[in-house]
Amino acid sequence: MATKTGGELHGLAVMTLAGGSRLGRVHDIVFHALSGRIVGFLVDTGGLLAKPKFLSTGQVHALGADAVTVSDADALSEAPHSRADPDLLEARSLAGRAVMSEAGAALGTVKDVLVDTESLVVPSLVLATGFLENALHGRPSLPLSLVRTVGKDSLVVPSSYDPKAAENNAP
Repeated sequence: MATKTGGELHGLAVMTLAGGSRLGRVHDIVFHALSGRIVGFLVDTGGLLAKPKFLSTGQVHALGADAVTVSDADALSEAPHSRADPDLLEARSLAGRAVMSEAGAALGTVKDVLVDTESLVVPSLVLATGFLENALHGRPSLPLSLVRTVGKDSLVVPSSYDPKAAENNAP
C-alpha cells in the first residue's frame, strides 16, 4: 500500500493530460467518514477571492508523486460536496480535534490523515499525543474503522484503543 499524508498531498499540482496545463493545487481531501473512501479533492485555482473547485475522484487519471493528472479542464466543477452531506469530511477540518475514548480519556489530537494513494482511501488518522511521546515512539495512527463518532469538537473511539500500542504506529 503506497501512502501519503494529507499534508504531503496539500499543494500537489493538478495537471491536464490534454494540454499539460496546471489547473491548480490540491487544497483538501473530501472523504466519506465511515468508509474512508475519497470522493474528491478541493482544488485551489488561484486568485484572491476564488473559491476552491471540486475534483471528483472519477475524474482523476492518476495520483502521482508530483501531480494529480486529469484529462482536461472540464474535470473541475463547483464544490457541491461535504457541507451538504454530514457523512463527508474535509481532511483539514479534522486537524486539532481531540480524540477521546468512550470512557472519557483524552488520547491525543488529530494531526493528519493517511491516504492510500492507490485505492484512494483514508484508512487511518495520524495522531499527536504530546511532544515527548511522539519523539520517543512516533506518531500513532488511528484506524478510521475504530472511530465511533465524529463530532464538532472531538472524535470518540472505543476504550480498548491504545495509541501507545506498537501496531498503532503510523508508517
